[in-house]
Amino acid sequence: MNSQSAQIHLQIPRPATVTRTLLVTIGVLLSLSLCSQLVKYGTGHDQVFGIVPLLYVDYEANLPTWYSSMALLVASFVLCLIALSKRFQGDRYTFHWFFLSGLFFLLSIDEVATIHECAIEPMRRLIDARGVLHYAWVIPGGIFVLIVGAMMLRFLIALPSRTRNLFLTAGAVFVGGAIGVEMISAYHAYSHGEKNLLYALIITFEEAMEMLGVIIFIHASLEYLCESVKSFQIDMPKKSEAST
Repeated sequence: MNSQSAQIHLQIPRPATVTRTLLVTIGVLLSLSLCSQLVKYGTGHDQVFGIVPLLYVDYEANLPTWYSSMALLVASFVLCLIALSKRFQGDRYTFHWFFLSGLFFLLSIDEVATIHECAIEPMRRLIDARGVLHYAWVIPGGIFVLIVGAMMLRFLIALPSRTRNLFLTAGAVFVGGAIGVEMISAYHAYSHGEKNLLYALIITFEEAMEMLGVIIFIHASLEYLCESVKSFQIDMPKKSEAST
């Protein structure tokens, strides 16, 4: 009986190339979203042949939403590759890499399913949330960020300084948009409603920060991965054949 195997090679792309591509992509998406809002409030039409729902960053199941979900999924995949390489090395922080990969995978799902928004109404009723807490999911969201930050503190300290600084920058930009600017938009929505151009501008800035934070994180993760691994090789066993 002879056993053979097929080899699959996974080449890691250059971080700078990926980053440029993603930056151009979000630049186009944000510009189209902003233009759709200018057309909406300039003409007084909410749909404009379906273009506004397709492009506006604050709506669901459209181009910006699917991009954000896929970007988070890419981050999860890169983190999983790092985690697998760390597992083979017997690294003490293997679990932390797998945890981050799983976290970004869940964020990717949430981007499409908007699970976090299920906390808004219960939290509003619980604490009578108003003003900056109008979107009350930021309360459990902020607590979750603090817990994860405490869990990952030693892991972050152990990282190379460039990777650590980029991870912290990415986190600050992402959370600053997702929670910080979200509270500003919540205050404006509570005071003036959501159907106005200023609200659309605030939301666009919020989404821009979230998208940029993810790109910084992907860039840092790819850089870290490329330091020690240029490509992955996977052996896939073939069906054994009888020899005569």
